[in-house]
Amino acid sequence: MDDKATLRKALTERRREAFKADLAAGGEAGAQLADHFFREGPKVPDGAVVAGFWPFRTEIDVRPLMERLRAKGAQIALPHAPDRLGHLDFRRYDGGPPRAMDAWGLPAPELSAPVLRPDVVLAPLLGFDRKGGRIGYGAALYDRALTALRENGTVVAVGVGYAAQEVDVIPREAHDALLDWIITEEGVKLRPA
Repeated sequence: MDDKATLRKALTERRREAFKADLAAGGEAGAQLADHFFREGPKVPDGAVVAGFWPFRTEIDVRPLMERLRAKGAQIALPHAPDRLGHLDFRRYDGGPPRAMDAWGLPAPELSAPVLRPDVVLAPLLGFDRKGGRIGYGAALYDRALTALRENGTVVAVGVGYAAQEVDVIPREAHDALLDWIITEEGVKLRPA
């Protein structure tokens, strides 16, 4: 969809600017996001599996949030794309820099790490709207993963990014999975009704 390609380009630049501003201000956006998650976000029970991600390019740093969740009793998983065909699984992450790369060249747990079914997915994004719309890089990995998880139970999808990544409307297609929550360094932008 051409609208999405144009929007992706604009949002990539917007996120890059937000990332640079965050670095210039001391790199606290990830910790601020974690504060809002714990103060206003979804409640995560002890032992729940939370799928985070290792920040890539100019994505907001969710490592402070993952570490706080682990300290509160959550199990943490990171995404792993075993191929470039649209599959995504979530493997246990025990801390420290990931020691493997997935099929897209992204940092991921080693293949020997167990696959876990997340109760909560922290979804990276290029942009979002306040109706739960999310736009990513275009491979639909998270859309497919969230759809598959929802077909087999419940999962809470939390979009995480910079407040500057918000737009009025994200164009949606039939396969796009909506987010339940959106949390930024400025606070909660979407919560379930």
